[in-house]
This record gives sequence, structure tokens and C-alpha cells, in this order.
Amino acid sequence: MEPTSTKSAAINAAPSSRSYPAGILMVLAISVLIGLLYVPLFHWLGWRTLHTQQLLNGAVLVLFALVICVRDAVDELRLLPQFGNEGIGLVTLAFVCLWGATRAHSWMLPLSLLSACLAFAGIISFFFSKVGVRKFLPALSAFFVFGVLVWLVPELDWPLRAMAGRYAGGFMAALGVPVKLVLENGQPAQLALSVKDRVFIVATECNGFGLLTSSLIVATTLAFDYHMPWVKKLALWAVSIPIAIGCNFLRIVSICLVAPRITLPYGFVHEMLGLIFYFLGLGLIWKIAGQYKPESPRRTKPKSAV
Repeated sequence: MEPTSTKSAAINAAPSSRSYPAGILMVLAISVLIGLLYVPLFHWLGWRTLHTQQLLNGAVLVLFALVICVRDAVDELRLLPQFGNEGIGLVTLAFVCLWGATRAHSWMLPLSLLSACLAFAGIISFFFSKVGVRKFLPALSAFFVFGVLVWLVPELDWPLRAMAGRYAGGFMAALGVPVKLVLENGQPAQLALSVKDRVFIVATECNGFGLLTSSLIVATTLAFDYHMPWVKKLALWAVSIPIAIGCNFLRIVSICLVAPRITLPYGFVHEMLGLIFYFLGLGLIWKIAGQYKPESPRRTKPKSAV
């Protein structure tokens, strides 16, 4: 016969071992049901991204941030499926924001994005507790910033084009290059830079929105990944915008000055210079944010016994 204490321990351990898979299935089922609420939002974001060239790089960066967060979660977190108070609170707040989105039509998309981020933070909390939410903050915040920028694409297109054309024209004029910024009326209206005997159209693809989107996503991801204070986060976001705008108008200047002077195909020159200034802008943001990168703990070798 076994001792009484051993029997009671075995009886108490049995239900928990059987309920563990059931707990996972319950948390998984509730999470899937919550996620289905946001299928229309993800469908709209995907459709808008695929039909807007400047958003594709930003979407890739958001996916990259998510992959990094998943990798860190797999390496450092333990699966603890349970309906904790924090997860329930986040999901409740997500439903409140979703209800508010149905009431405030002008702010429907930002509130829906915030609701989605809170809901998925709650789901992460169900699986990995509070520590998991902190791990996924870079990806969740990058997704929110990306969604807001998708919402602002139509409103920012023309102002960004006008700014890029004006700055590029002013810079070339300061260098002594004969340049003229021309607005051509039509359906739609076109903005053109007349440089000597060549005319360059400042099209929608030249508005710099792609670089602006990527810059803000990189800044957001690094700011949360490096656990910067909010003042530093805001400063990094603030400096990312002029970096993106500056690199874009320098890209336009370089195309106008270089393309007429070399025999390479214009399309090749356009893309190569675009890539150079794209990575220059992101590299500058990465360099600035790197000042606040937390130092990884050094592993000390165990001392051998004497």
C-alpha cells in the first residue's frame, strides 16, 4: 500500500495534468473568435497595401518586427495559457474602442487599429502573461503606426509631393542649376521640375511616403525594443520625419542631376538612387536609436576550482 500523502498528491496532480490541454484549447478557441472580429480590418489593410506601392516596404518591416518578437518569445517565454486579469482587461478595453469606432465615423480606422492592438495584446497575455505583452510591444506598435499611415495616404500625397518638389528645386537653384517648379493643370494635376532642357514629373511615387512609412516603423520598433523613455520615443519619431523628407528630396535632386549626365537607362538610375537614399535614411534612424540600445548582459565564465 502507498502512503496516504502520496495518494493525495497523485489525486491532486491528475486533474491539473488533464485540464492543461483543455485550458490551451479553450484559450485558443476564445482567441480565434476574438481575432475573427478584425478580419475586415486586415482585409482592408491588405488590399490598400497591395494597391499602394509605397506601403509595401512598410508592411514587410512590420512583418519583420513580428518575426523578431515571435523568435524572442519562443526563446525566452514559457507558454502559460490562462485567462488572467490583465488579458481580460485588455480585451475589454479593445471592445470599448471597437464600440467607439462604430460611433465616431471620422476616427473609425484609428480606433479600430487601437482596438485590434489591444485585443491581440490581450490574446498574447492569455498565452504568455504580462511579460509576453512587453515582448510583443515593438510589433504591435509598428502595426498601429503602419495602419495610421495607410489611413493618411490620400491626405498626405499632394502635400508631400509639393514639399519634395519645392525643396528639391530650391536646393538645385542654390547650386546654380537652372530649375523651375511648374504646376500643370489637368485631371489629375501634375507637378513638374524643369531642369535645363529636361522635365521631371514629381509623381505620386516621388512623394516620399514609402520612406516616411518605413522610417516611422523602424523608429517605433527600435524605440519599444530598446525600452526608451517616452520623451526619447517622441524625440526619435520627431527626428525620423525630417530625415525621411530630407532623404527624399535629395533623392529627387540626385536623379535630376545625375540621370542626364550618364548613359545608363533612366529606370535603373532612378531605382538605384532611390535605394541608396532609402537605406541612408533608415541607417541614420538606426544609428540615432542605437545610442539607447540596452547592453546585453555579459556572460562570465565559471571559475575553475583550485
